[in-house]
Amino acid sequence: MHEPIFLDDGTLLLLRPIAPGDVDALMRAFKRMTPEQVRARVFHALSELPEPVARSMCRIDPDHAVALVATDPNGAEIRGEARVHFDLITESAELAIAIDPDYTGRGLGRILIERLIAASRAHAMREIWGDTQAGNNAMLALTTRLGFSHRRQSDDATLVRFQLDLQPVATHLDIVKR
Repeated sequence: MHEPIFLDDGTLLLLRPIAPGDVDALMRAFKRMTPEQVRARVFHALSELPEPVARSMCRIDPDHAVALVATDPNGAEIRGEARVHFDLITESAELAIAIDPDYTGRGLGRILIERLIAASRAHAMREIWGDTQAGNNAMLALTTRLGFSHRRQSDDATLVRFQLDLQPVATHLDIVKR
């Protein structure tokens, strides 16, 4: 499944689930990230994504996770990668996202997060959440626009947890039924 998506500036990308064959493209995408982006994604300095980690990231158990990639139209390069891991006990989904530096601020993060919110709802999760560095203003602004709440982590003041309640919103039909 390759779904065409258009960024805010009209750029065409293809959106699809990550696949086992994406290992090399994922490693190249990681190398294009700035040191600040790497720290925002993995919370420490890392110069490259080790192949065994990339291989693991490209193999998803669909009962426990959804991982999406946005690629160039030819599919060769990953421009954004985002995933949620489902905790079936707490009914919560943990979100992680990384965007190619040349594609930040163009609406790709919003598209990916909106899709993961929908996937989390489809898997009957009650909330979606993630952690980011307190200085990651772009992520904090994006999650605010998408309706997430924010709170500093009590055990680490450098981290902010963003969280969105996924409980169904009462519709007009629900009110009429009462």
